[in-house]
Amino acid sequence: MKYSNREEHFDAIIVGSGTCGATIAKELSKQNKRVLILERGGNGPLKESLIGYAKISNEIRVTNKLKDLRAFTTGGTTAMYFAVADPPPIKTFQNMGIDLTQDLENVRKELPVAEISDELIGSQAKKLGESARQLGYEWKKNLMLIDQSKFNHKNYYEVKWKARTYVEEALKNGAKLTNQATVEKVIYENNKAVGVEYTIGKKKKIFRVYGEKIVLSAGSLATPIILKNSGIKNVVDHGFYINPSIGLIGSVPGLSSGENFCGCMGGRLDNDIELMDANFHRFLFNVGMLVSAKPLRIASYPKHIGITVKVKEPLGGQLTEKGKYLKKLTEEDHRKLKKGMEVAHEILKNTGARKIFKTNLISGGALGTVKIKKHIDENLQTEYNNLYVCDGSVLPESDRVTPTLTLVCLAKYLSRHLIAS
Repeated sequence: MKYSNREEHFDAIIVGSGTCGATIAKELSKQNKRVLILERGGNGPLKESLIGYAKISNEIRVTNKLKDLRAFTTGGTTAMYFAVADPPPIKTFQNMGIDLTQDLENVRKELPVAEISDELIGSQAKKLGESARQLGYEWKKNLMLIDQSKFNHKNYYEVKWKARTYVEEALKNGAKLTNQATVEKVIYENNKAVGVEYTIGKKKKIFRVYGEKIVLSAGSLATPIILKNSGIKNVVDHGFYINPSIGLIGSVPGLSSGENFCGCMGGRLDNDIELMDANFHRFLFNVGMLVSAKPLRIASYPKHIGITVKVKEPLGGQLTEKGKYLKKLTEEDHRKLKKGMEVAHEILKNTGARKIFKTNLISGGALGTVKIKKHIDENLQTEYNNLYVCDGSVLPESDRVTPTLTLVCLAKYLSRHLIAS
């Protein structure tokens, strides 16, 4: 491979423009720091369509049968998420020396974090919640990152918060964004990270860029590979978690519903089994029916009602020498899934649902590949000075929360540390 002669220097190089990378770029650029964002995906307009999703979707195998879905685009996977925003596990992080209290307060003031108002919940979601509560199961609203003040019953996709807005703010503050940039490894000098090597698109030419601080926010499955390529050999040595999930969908005769914000409500059977509203707005429902080989159901969208079962499985698996992730689900994992599906089926039947079918089993997001207090310290710094990790890879397995809000808080926490240092 050929190296470029172009060498640049920045106050901070951020690898990845997803939730964490975008937040850190925004925070540092506000302080007039010279920031470079390296994003593996493109920067085309975001659009909720089959073609739009196909252009940015990327899957990576995490078990023999399951793949984890991610988005390669400016703003990362928030370009195609449900916008559920579980509160961060404050006490868990405090026990590791990380206090997110101030950051959570700031995020709540800055972003539209709130439960969906009753008038914006569709008939399907309401009926599902009523059924669950009638049967004695917990069922309550979830926090979501949605600007309800701008909602007009057509712009379900547009009103969801996306990390791209933070990138755009950082660019206005003087940050630089390089798209189609795949980071290969970190450059060191005397046990100190000083830069990164990356390629552009499919070209084999290697570029080098230098900075005072290097932050890996490439995602929970990409960051460990960069660390491994950079000489940190013990990443993923404790495994990772994927929260295997499956959906049940049925048809209720006579039900006529409008569209919904998927995931707006849910509940837990116990610490290991979670149930969540799976009533999508029409576009996502259509996609789901095509993926599930049920295209004839698309025409009867208003009658359909759905629920997702998500289970907590133990840490396990490995990152092989060839850079492949491998994990096996246990009999206990399948037992939990079966128990959750039995309850989900009971709730659906109580709504009057018929012709209930289950979707394919999916990964609920592969996370926790890097361990705080082992691979990184309480400042999120690795064994190399000035090399930090901040993305879903560092999320602890003990508290399985939908990660977006936690990641914004973590990124603000790291930003405060970087600015102070």
